[in-house]
Amino acid sequence: MSEANGSIVEGALIHYPRWEGGVFHCDDSAGGMDDTHAELHAMQKAYDALKSLDGERKGRVIKWLVESLAMDVSFRLGEEPEGPAPVAEQACSASTSPVRREVSVRDFVSQKKPQSLVERVACLGYYLTHYRDQPHFRAPDIVQLNTDAAAHKFGNPSRDIDNADRQNGYLVTAGSGLKQITPRGEAVVEALPDREAVKIALRDNPFKSRRSAARKMAPKGKDES
Repeated sequence: MSEANGSIVEGALIHYPRWEGGVFHCDDSAGGMDDTHAELHAMQKAYDALKSLDGERKGRVIKWLVESLAMDVSFRLGEEPEGPAPVAEQACSASTSPVRREVSVRDFVSQKKPQSLVERVACLGYYLTHYRDQPHFRAPDIVQLNTDAAAHKFGNPSRDIDNADRQNGYLVTAGSGLKQITPRGEAVVEALPDREAVKIALRDNPFKSRRSAARKMAPKGKDES
């Protein structure tokens, strides 16, 4: 028997009735149980009582019956209940922020095509922040992620990470030996690999090298005037 002709309710095979000539007919070949005939009789009486009502009144009567008899109609018929989407789905559909798809660090760095060590450091810091939920990281985290990306090894990781911080403003100290990516660093990574977009990101997120500022503030020697 196909699902279109019947349903299994509490272990019993129940055939849905056919409407022919103004009367319900039920196929009793599956057992002809008394409960089935009682169900058919109830359907016939309900139909006779409701057929003269308009659509709105029919709806009120059916709703009252469902509530009074504590019936879960959608469950009994094996259908998914209709209703508003779950709150989590509503929040996702209403959100305007882009959904980040899963991507390996190797693919991420390959897509961004950083052209300098400090850009690669920024890309790795961005990946840790947005794909690993690790906004604060140390030099060993960057080194390990660089290895996972199958990128060329850093000659001097501490120096390259410090350059990304002090000379370029892509990272900033977060205390206790930790670093975090800056808005300038994020803008650069998001602009990559478009070099023109990178120029705009740098222009819109200006940064003054702390080393340059330190040199300007250093006291002049005796021979300088």
